[in-house]
Amino acid sequence: MLPNFLVIGAQRSGTTSLFQVLRRHPQVFIPDVKEVNFFFHDNHYRKGVEHYQAYFAQAAADNPAVGEASPGYICKPGVAQRIQELLPEVKLVAVLRNPVDRAYSQYWDNRRFLAEHLSFEQAIDVALTPEYRHGERGYFSRGAYIDQIEKYLELFPRENLQVLIFEDLKQDPEAVFSRCFEFLGVDPGFRCPEMTKASNSSMVWDNPVHSFFLRHNRYQKYVPKHWIKQACRGPLIKRKYPPMSPEARERLLEFYRPFNRRLEEFLGRDLEAWSH
Repeated sequence: MLPNFLVIGAQRSGTTSLFQVLRRHPQVFIPDVKEVNFFFHDNHYRKGVEHYQAYFAQAAADNPAVGEASPGYICKPGVAQRIQELLPEVKLVAVLRNPVDRAYSQYWDNRRFLAEHLSFEQAIDVALTPEYRHGERGYFSRGAYIDQIEKYLELFPRENLQVLIFEDLKQDPEAVFSRCFEFLGVDPGFRCPEMTKASNSSMVWDNPVHSFFLRHNRYQKYVPKHWIKQACRGPLIKRKYPPMSPEARERLLEFYRPFNRRLEEFLGRDLEAWSH
């Protein structure tokens, strides 16, 4: 058994919510593990197809939709080729978010895991590029969506790709999920409570060491990583990250403008909410 659909991305764009809802649909099989990342991580890919098939061993033979969700698939060079070689007829689902907000969300996700010692403005200075380079900061390159989509469309027909918009998902989740179900060939009328629940909300560990390094992240680079990891333990509490500076937002809006314009042309729709 191999998947006939993949949720390919993008990170911090609602893929966790989609994963949770797909798990509830009675006609869909998706592994309990989100981010299988078989095509993304070289060490996973080298284990071969039998290793990948094991994730879908429990799928019923009559499941019309069998898939997995790994949001890194959309951006890493070479992944589309790997997918096409093994799954040439697979359906692809991409969930896209305002790339400025997506980048800031990913930045603060790294901050809460104490994995970023730069300020957001410093990160812009060192990592503002449309080219994704594995192992480097991908806050901004992950948002050049149209470049990534075009690479997939060199290998897959347009009808095999569905693009969902995160902001639509927030505004009318039932309608967006219904379109996704229809695309996957399952009952579009299915409903569940997870459709209206926020997933992957920002939680941080409530202990003084974590709080110190979250506030003073520039000191993280002077501390061994295994010490830092010890701070990511204990009870969790919700925390809102501070707003992005107007200067950083304007710089990113300008950077993404040509990519967003091309994406609008591809989708045949206006993405006005992404322009501010």
